[in-house]
Amino acid sequence: MADVRVYTMSGEEVGKADLPEEMFGMNVSTHILWEVVRAESLNSRQGTVSTLGRSDVKASGRRPWRQKGTGNARAGTSASPIWRGGGVTFGPTPRKWNIKLNRKVRRKALAGILSERLAEGNLRIVRDLKSSGKTREMTEMLSNHNCSDRKTVILVTNGNSLIKRASRNIPHLKATSAASVSIHDLVNSEVVLLSEEAIELLKERLI
Repeated sequence: MADVRVYTMSGEEVGKADLPEEMFGMNVSTHILWEVVRAESLNSRQGTVSTLGRSDVKASGRRPWRQKGTGNARAGTSASPIWRGGGVTFGPTPRKWNIKLNRKVRRKALAGILSERLAEGNLRIVRDLKSSGKTREMTEMLSNHNCSDRKTVILVTNGNSLIKRASRNIPHLKATSAASVSIHDLVNSEVVLLSEEAIELLKERLI
């Protein structure tokens, strides 16, 4: 079991919690983290960008001018890519960017980055983490935990919308559900604050 210190929102230590080794005692390679972050980035792309090629442009089928005798270069159609209003050469077309990753790889990456933050001393459990929706409350809590100027991720339960609302206007802070937090957010974070209720969501996701 991994020992994690438990704090209040005011920054006072109130005890310790024992967490499973398979969640907070894992080692993970940089390559696995890179694979998962890359997959998340690609899977979030819509892939709807589109351009018109020369066969897609609406243009007359007649020649702009006759083949010989004008002194101009030969021109077969006004849809040519070298003409203004013509088609695009090798332009992007709609495609699917999705790539598949095994569930075990995703779980290993999540457990690994949480274990890394814990080993650094940058993961804390916060007891009675709640808010009335005021930004000032979150600002004071960050100051109490000495992470006002550090990239911080707060992991809460799905129904805790007030904390998410209170965190929106604070730079370098993101509050999200532990059931859907992305590896990208955790990798880019410096500090992870975890509510006691959110631990169960992580257990369901990892064990």
